[in-house]
Amino acid sequence: MVDISSSESLLSEDTKINGTVGNCFADDAKMSMRNVNVFYGDKQAINNISLDLARNQVTALIGPSGCGKSTFLRCMNRMNDTISICRVEGEFKLDDEDIYTKKMDPVLLRARVGMVFQKPNPFPKSIYENVAYGPKIHGLASNKAELDEIVITSLQKAGLFNEVKDRLDESGTSLSGGQQQRLCIARSIAVSPEVILMDEPASALDPIATAVIEELIDELKEKYTIAIVTHSMQQAARISQTTAYFHMGQLVEMGSTSQIFTNPTHKLTENYITGRFG
Repeated sequence: MVDISSSESLLSEDTKINGTVGNCFADDAKMSMRNVNVFYGDKQAINNISLDLARNQVTALIGPSGCGKSTFLRCMNRMNDTISICRVEGEFKLDDEDIYTKKMDPVLLRARVGMVFQKPNPFPKSIYENVAYGPKIHGLASNKAELDEIVITSLQKAGLFNEVKDRLDESGTSLSGGQQQRLCIARSIAVSPEVILMDEPASALDPIATAVIEELIDELKEKYTIAIVTHSMQQAARISQTTAYFHMGQLVEMGSTSQIFTNPTHKLTENYITGRFG
C-alpha cells in the first residue's frame, strides 16, 4: 500500500503531467478542453487539465475518490453552473464552438451534451412521459405520431423497448434499477445529443444489469461520443477506447486503454492500476 504522502511526492517530482504524458489530444475531437481550472470557493479541484474526447469513442476517466473526475465531467455540459461557489476557467469547445460563451444557452447545451448520473433518476411520470419530456420542451415533435416515434426509437436504442412496450403508461419508478438506468439513457437519447456523459452509471446495479449497460454503451458509441467516470478498472478496460488517469485534481496520464492498462508511463498510474493505492 502506498501512502498519500508518497503519491504526492511522485506527483510533485514528475513534471510530465497535464498533457505531456501520453496522447491527450485526438485527431478527430468531438470535444476539446484546454487549460481547465476549477475552484470551489478558495479550494482548487481541477488544476490545468487539457484533453480531447475523440468522436464516436468511449473515454474513461479513472482515479481515486475525490480526484476531480466527476467535477471535470460536469464542466462539459455546465452542470457546475448550478453550484454558486464553483468557478470554471479554461476553454471548452464542442465541434470548435465555445460552450462557455454568454450566447450559449446551458439548457440547449445539455440537450447536445446529455448526462446520465450514478443513481437512476427517472421522473415521477410514466415510462412514456419520461422519454417524451425532453422532445416536448425542445419542440422536437410537431405531432403525437412524431413524438411516439421518438419515444419508441429512444427506448429501442436503450435496449428497453421490448421489456416495457406493453406498459408505457406505468410509472418509470416501477422499473428495476437496471431498467431505470436504461430509461434515463433513453431520456438522454430522445433529444438527439451529440455527447453522452456518464457518471458511474452502473455502480448501483447488480452484475447482470451492469453487463447490459456496458453492452449498451458499446453500441451507443457508434452514434455518440461518450465520456464515463468509473471506479471499476475492469469496466474501463472492457468498454473504453481511451483512458485518462486523474490524481489530486491533475491529469497524470492519458492514452489508449490498452496502453494505460498494460504499459502505463507514469508511476502513479501504475500504482493505481495495480491496486497499490486508490
